[in-house]
Amino acid sequence: MSKKNLIMGVAKHYWWYKIEPYYISCAKHNGENCDIVAFVKDLSRFTMDKLHEYHIHTIEIPDRFEKEGPIDYRYALYIEMLNKKGSEYDQVLFCDTRDVFFQSAMFPAASKEAYLGTAVEPGHISDDDWNRRWMQERFGMDVYEKFKDRNVLCAGTIWGTSDVIHSFCNAMIDNLSDPKYNFIDINDQTSYQFMVYNNIVPKNGVVHFSPNDSGPTATIGDSDDYVIKDDKLVCSGKNIPALVHQWDRHKDLFPFVRRHYCEHSPKIRWSRYRDYLSLKDIALSSYHDKNWFNMIIACIKYLFAKKPAGEKLWK
Repeated sequence: MSKKNLIMGVAKHYWWYKIEPYYISCAKHNGENCDIVAFVKDLSRFTMDKLHEYHIHTIEIPDRFEKEGPIDYRYALYIEMLNKKGSEYDQVLFCDTRDVFFQSAMFPAASKEAYLGTAVEPGHISDDDWNRRWMQERFGMDVYEKFKDRNVLCAGTIWGTSDVIHSFCNAMIDNLSDPKYNFIDINDQTSYQFMVYNNIVPKNGVVHFSPNDSGPTATIGDSDDYVIKDDKLVCSGKNIPALVHQWDRHKDLFPFVRRHYCEHSPKIRWSRYRDYLSLKDIALSSYHDKNWFNMIIACIKYLFAKKPAGEKLWK
């Protein structure tokens, strides 16, 4: 019997409309052959109900991570999951949840070899202000000079066979906690590039690079080389990626994503949602969906709901 696959992501402090395209499209295209897991914290009941409606497995983020940022501690969450159930899965993807949508199954076939999949962005490290600074500050000028002409690799979407992903997460945690490297505002992006280009991972497999014009993923934040054709996003005139990352950097894609990967006029049972987070969630979701009646009612209820001092609806 063939093994299932696993898709993991973190959803903390997100309202439903922020992660709706990700989870709706993920469930639509990957629900049959993947377990979809969301590590959650501080979500409203409304958002939790919607996740469960789409058969997303939710795992509460432990309080011990409260003082750390999710970009760093997510690797520990993934390792805990793989320690318990990694042997049950063939291939694993972990990725961002706010700015991703799927156009087809991420894993249409069983793996034939141990591998690490890495998304290749169009530009070089030296061309990007953020990635250039991160590598210089974390690893120093010698490392930067060595890798400055390599393409940016995106840590927002990483995938591969279960054993390689497990090894990668352990290596990432070792790198993030290594005292000889400087701790900066965003650590994992530049650590990821450092490890891949130094052949630190994978130890028992090969690296599959995924550029926008030919791979299963496309990171389009800094690229306009795409078109919408036959209700699909096509990169470089030929590639229809299974996963599109950083779509929300492009205003022209919002109507496309909302049309295909968002609910339209969802039914809301008002009596079930009385806590302030849920009312905020409904108000913002309704605003995003241009459902003005729901938004006005939610705002009125929100004004009279019990909420922490200083809490604001609009941020």
